[in-house]
Amino acid sequence: MKKLCPNRGAWRPRLMAFALASATLAMPATASVVMNGTRFVYRANEKEITVKVSNVGKLPALTQAWIDNGDPTATPETVDVPFNLTPPIARLEAGKSQTLRVAYTGEALPTDRESQFWINVLEVPPKPEHAEEDGGQVQLAFRYRLKLFYRPNGLPGTAEAAAAGLSWRRTAGGIAVSNDSAFHVTVNELTLTAGGSAVDAEPFAIAPHAAHVLPLAAHDVARKGIDVAFSTINDYGGFVTHKAALPAIEGP
Repeated sequence: MKKLCPNRGAWRPRLMAFALASATLAMPATASVVMNGTRFVYRANEKEITVKVSNVGKLPALTQAWIDNGDPTATPETVDVPFNLTPPIARLEAGKSQTLRVAYTGEALPTDRESQFWINVLEVPPKPEHAEEDGGQVQLAFRYRLKLFYRPNGLPGTAEAAAAGLSWRRTAGGIAVSNDSAFHVTVNELTLTAGGSAVDAEPFAIAPHAAHVLPLAAHDVARKGIDVAFSTINDYGGFVTHKAALPAIEGP
């Protein structure tokens, strides 16, 4: 199967690694801290929600957590969001868990659609023993960014129906995908099949009442009938499969 984009893991929580110390040898590193979800929904009638952070490694780790409104370069000192997150810094012993508490502070947010934010969890491992003598050690900090949706009360429809109800249509630039719902939708996997040829396209997220365009010129299928197979991510991080079809364009 032909692939349009190699990024098949776009659904996973965004993970960034920062080198905290330079070294002459690159050593393998894995994150020890894991969360109990890849996305979290804050419903307007809730006083708070929780995020469970667990240390599955063999050494203690220091964690720092904050929420941003979509700017990945924002720091805990510069973010301005209508949420409190506690504790912002914690030491997590090996094999132990920590509960992060997220509380909405009441500032005005749209009431006719979801708002999206990001929960950041930065893991800083302890300094290796004898690091001064072992000149070839690398110490890494891992940063996770997890989606946080603020969901007002009384929105029409459901998140599940929003994913199934995406509208697919041809445009001059390719295929336009419209989300006419009040919910955010994340398309995890997307395959376009036309004339017996299948193409894996780039995963994408689409905001409420927004559209996303998939270019088609490079695939030489602009006039053929197209079968669309895609999966979306539900509130619990699970994948839900869907299908759509675009008829062929008749004429010269």
